[in-house]
Amino acid sequence: MLKRISRKTGRGQSLVEFAFVFPIFLGVLIGLMFFAILFFSYVTLQLAVREGTTTIVHDPGNQTVAQIQQVVRNNSFSLDQSQLNVLVEPADHDALGNLQWVSGVQVSVSAAYYVPLPTVNIPLLGNSTIRLGKIQITAQSVMTIE
Repeated sequence: MLKRISRKTGRGQSLVEFAFVFPIFLGVLIGLMFFAILFFSYVTLQLAVREGTTTIVHDPGNQTVAQIQQVVRNNSFSLDQSQLNVLVEPADHDALGNLQWVSGVQVSVSAAYYVPLPTVNIPLLGNSTIRLGKIQITAQSVMTIE
């Protein structure tokens, strides 16, 4: 009497492995996209703020705070302008109307931007969750007028 040896095929094994690995792969992919959006926003904001400060340093007598804020906004055109706050210190004129942007003065242009990431709830063990949404990034540039 001959014994038959049955072979088990591994067809279901690959499906189970895929079911375990796919959510992890998807999570890593989404995390990389979030990181790319954050990094792009930070670099764009940093360059825009630096351009605003350079504008003051090169021509301090013919610039106003509103013009510098517009320079920063123009250089960060790819960002959502409603989420962008720009601050210029010191102001161009003091309370008496004297020009404050003179030689030797340090000027600072800073900006805060809320990166509009999609809201994600990440469940943890138990009943707690992590909620990701808007993330604030800031950039500042300080230069001395010569």
